[in-house]
Amino acid sequence: MKTRTKLAVTGTLLLLPAVAAELYSEINYIFSLVMGRGDKLGLSGCIDLSREEKAIEKEDKREGKNIRYWKKYARHTQCYVKGYNGTAIYCKVYIQKEYTNKWVLVVHGYGGNGDIMDYASKKYYDKGYNVVIPDLRGHGRSHGGYIGMGSLDRLDIAEITALIVKGDKNAEIILHGVSMGAAAVIMAAAENKCGKIKAVIADCSFDSANNIIAYQISHTFHIMPYPIVGLLDIICRRKAGFSLKKSAPINEVSKIHMPILFIHGDKDSLVPTKMTYRLYKKAKCRKDILICKNAGHGVSALVDGRGYWSKVFEFLDKAA
Repeated sequence: MKTRTKLAVTGTLLLLPAVAAELYSEINYIFSLVMGRGDKLGLSGCIDLSREEKAIEKEDKREGKNIRYWKKYARHTQCYVKGYNGTAIYCKVYIQKEYTNKWVLVVHGYGGNGDIMDYASKKYYDKGYNVVIPDLRGHGRSHGGYIGMGSLDRLDIAEITALIVKGDKNAEIILHGVSMGAAAVIMAAAENKCGKIKAVIADCSFDSANNIIAYQISHTFHIMPYPIVGLLDIICRRKAGFSLKKSAPINEVSKIHMPILFIHGDKDSLVPTKMTYRLYKKAKCRKDILICKNAGHGVSALVDGRGYWSKVFEFLDKAA
């Protein structure tokens, strides 16, 4: 090897540890930004959510007063449930005045909290369900330093449903999740540890955490997702105690035996609609799918409330 070539190779090898250290530092920052608890407004500013914001604003004008009245005067309580690994999970519970064994767990998505699911919670309550609305770990009033991406949340959901069954041996439980919450309920239903889950409503779920992170890195930030995704998984396992690779509803949905309704908006710029088609195709249970026209991410029920809830309750009536 010529002297000049030797020097070039040697110089490159000497630089590698510094480059690797800088890359790891950058990935660690991204992990803390994406997976750490706290305000996600900075992230939301990277994505055009104007369609979603308009739908939420219209819904608040249309139903906001009724929902606020319901939250104030409906029979309810608040509690903390000991979730996976002892993490305290905050739940609000709305109980019907007369006994019913119909229960629904309404699960929010990434960066939100249980309050953003009020529109769905009231719909179920008005239909005679007892309603449990958790703040997922790393969100709202729940504890946990990191977001669970559905993987840890499915274990928290198992603890919540176990408590429901402990208090009501005849409980029949519906799981309704949106976005990351939908991924969580799919994975929780696949295990069905309490044995009382009767049906699942999965609204705009991603098919795997790795895929949605890679998609956003590529489409939002316009950079190659690899090796970033792999490095994020390494950091996630070390810091948060779970693997992003295993947070994959696509690998669990075929294990579900109860009916499942898949929902997605056809204008979703955050989670591609094709991910729900993949999940639907992989499911082997009794299933149905609703694609809402002109709906962005997580707002199908706000864009077409009549069609959405008609489909949901028709589906649940058949599942009973």
